[in-house]
Amino acid sequence: MTRKLDIGLDIDGVLYPFVDVISRYATDVLERPCSAEPESWDWYVHQWGLTAEEFFALCGRAVHDGVLFTQGDPLPGALEAADALARAGHRLHYVTARAVAGVPASLAWHRTAQWLGKWDFPVDSLTIAADKGCRPTDVFLDDSPGNCDALVDAGHARPVLWCHAPIADHRAERVFDWPEFLALVEAESIACPPGRTLPEGSRPTPAH
Repeated sequence: MTRKLDIGLDIDGVLYPFVDVISRYATDVLERPCSAEPESWDWYVHQWGLTAEEFFALCGRAVHDGVLFTQGDPLPGALEAADALARAGHRLHYVTARAVAGVPASLAWHRTAQWLGKWDFPVDSLTIAADKGCRPTDVFLDDSPGNCDALVDAGHARPVLWCHAPIADHRAERVFDWPEFLALVEAESIACPPGRTLPEGSRPTPAH
């Protein structure tokens, strides 16, 4: 017998092509090439020559111009994976820190909800927050090592790091593609909830 889980999903870099969209916008606005191939988490500093303040101001401008959070197709496999999770009966909770400079949470929520609706993502809840533990979830998928560290520190049941490139080690579990994440969720759904035990040898081995 399987459990129906509350699945937390980050959006940017997991479902939405944030880097591709903002790099095209930056190339147009700054009138110089802005690479869409990040070499580090703060690529805009080392590759684009922007300060964090300048980058987030650029992001805010892109949101108001109807580009960022509005344009862009879902990342490969993202919509199909979300549909598969919903068909299995799991509840999908999107938590994203999109209230960037000059963009109130209400506008970030509205633009995000429109994009999810445009592509027919199954949605049980949508929250704009930097704290990915603000909504209780059984599994949370995020591409930020820092966010996953915070979830581990907060005692989250199962934070999972979406890896864009090989990462030698991390305290959270790691996945590199959607089939791997779907297998992890399936294993969690048939794992025994707290306070109960499964027969010897029947508990699945978590994916790593």
